[in-house]
Amino acid sequence: MKEFKGLVLCEFRSERVDVHVWADLAGGALTVAGQDLGPQVETFWGDDDYEYWYSFDRENTARLLAALGGEDDPAQAFLREFSGLDGCRALRNLCEKNGIRYKFFSY
Repeated sequence: MKEFKGLVLCEFRSERVDVHVWADLAGGALTVAGQDLGPQVETFWGDDDYEYWYSFDRENTARLLAALGGEDDPAQAFLREFSGLDGCRALRNLCEKNGIRYKFFSY
């Protein structure tokens, strides 16, 4: 399995919100992390900085890659399926549809 670090899935900037999402695949386990900043975030969360992580163990990372057909080139599969502003939503939807488990943490 090809590993990657700091794969940029989203870099979006506007007057109201900046969204940054990246992924790491190391030791067979996937982590997707994001940070949203700006006035829109403060309106919604009460703070102008919202950070979040999706963590997959090795088994569920393998299941996710299989569902994507991304075993040979995981980075390209993730860019194809999970880039842009709706990438995290697409990730959650695919996991729900396929029974793929992850841990979510935010602050």
